[in-house]
Amino acid sequence: MKFRFCGEGDCPDWVLAEIISTLSNLSTENLEQLSDLVALRICGQTFEESKIKSLTSTLTNEGKTAVACINFMLVNAARYSCTESIFGEEIQQLGLPKDHAAAMCRVLQKHSTAIRQTLIEKSFRINELQSVRDITTPGRTPPNYTTLELKISQELVDGLPKDTTHVLNLDRAQVKALIAELELARDAMEKYNN
Repeated sequence: MKFRFCGEGDCPDWVLAEIISTLSNLSTENLEQLSDLVALRICGQTFEESKIKSLTSTLTNEGKTAVACINFMLVNAARYSCTESIFGEEIQQLGLPKDHAAAMCRVLQKHSTAIRQTLIEKSFRINELQSVRDITTPGRTPPNYTTLELKISQELVDGLPKDTTHVLNLDRAQVKALIAELELARDAMEKYNN
């Protein structure tokens, strides 16, 4: 079957298994509270682990798989602009009880706009340059060179995003050329910004 909240594709087997074995076994209130916490986390707020552990105390894996499943469902429903009614019908078709589906729909309705905005803000944000700092040190930096420290956010390391720091030595002539080229690029971008 094809599902709108999965981008008109099949629902992954692991999500189906989690819906049936985990989410269905939570109380409706616990599922709604857990989904609300996951939605807040998607939107960038801190993860309240103690609350999550208390809501998922009856589950294995400390509720990690339930959180992953809810995260997948909410992110995809928001990404594909799935309405609450269609989302509710589809997750019921996957085996989630009607009351549980209604709870998930309430959370989606409450947070879908914020989740969508967060997805837009975070798209194409891997290997994002956070800062550049001149750390040239006499005696340690070669003559006629500049030492720069680059901090990169969400650099892909072994396939996983990680914040990294790189130190490199550049010839001072290359630094001047780089600055001149960056100024030209900035000027060209400002023409399109106006």
